[in-house]
Amino acid sequence: MRGNTMGMIYFGLAGLFIYLAIVNVNTESWNLWTFFFAAVAAIDIMIGIRFFRSTPNKDSHK
Repeated sequence: MRGNTMGMIYFGLAGLFIYLAIVNVNTESWNLWTFFFAAVAAIDIMIGIRFFRSTPNKDSHK
């Protein structure tokens, strides 16, 4: 898969984990699972940014 596609997948996963953290806070308050979801979302955002940065620009091949 291309870097942009993988970047979007990781950003989508980050959004899912952020949603799970928000739902968990609203139902059970802050606990271990909330921090786990937030940490996984932060890692997914970092990996997504790395995929977007690693894709070569079309202008750089000229």
